[in-house]
Amino acid sequence: MNTVQVSDELQEYLEGLIPPRDAVLARMEEEAHRESIPIVDAHEGAFLSLLVRIANSKRLLELGTATGYSGIWLLRATSGGTLTTFETNHERALRARSNFAAAGLAKQALVLEQDAVTGLEKLNARFDFCFIDLLNSFPSEDITRKVFDLCMERLDGGGLLIADNALRQGEVVKPKGQQARNVAFYNQLVARDSRLESVVVPIRDGVSVARVKD
Repeated sequence: MNTVQVSDELQEYLEGLIPPRDAVLARMEEEAHRESIPIVDAHEGAFLSLLVRIANSKRLLELGTATGYSGIWLLRATSGGTLTTFETNHERALRARSNFAAAGLAKQALVLEQDAVTGLEKLNARFDFCFIDLLNSFPSEDITRKVFDLCMERLDGGGLLIADNALRQGEVVKPKGQQARNVAFYNQLVARDSRLESVVVPIRDGVSVARVKD
């Protein structure tokens, strides 16, 4: 089966199909490009937003806030929903809170300055959408499994478990480094879990999309 290689030109074409972003998101995109801040691009942001709308998600969980770019896409797709998001970098957490406020979402977004495992272990809440944006940051397969288990424990039936960088630029096919092995391991956890129905969508660096069976 023939597949299309997404060149820079084609990526620009795809993003051109997305409605122009408002001043807040446009500024954040410029800052991320200038300062090498890892954020999803507009194409993936629109995809995440669409998933939230289709699932009618209200209680959102995010691991890896950065400066709040993906969180804004997620929250804007809800009708009065809430977002709990974890970020260990203090300066980025401050910027994320400022960006949520600029987007009119300050009351809906809770930015917690904790690592994913510690934060999730302390978190006594239920969610219907979880976005993991830290697959490239986990130090081991044990931590990867721990985060997966903690997220699953907090998702209700019908909830979505989403993870970015599920392809790690193709390294998951023959993973050599630890981070590539972690991502491949996560993909196997999701694919083999009978509680989930899942697929990896080759948008950008790959997005793992899984739904908890009712």
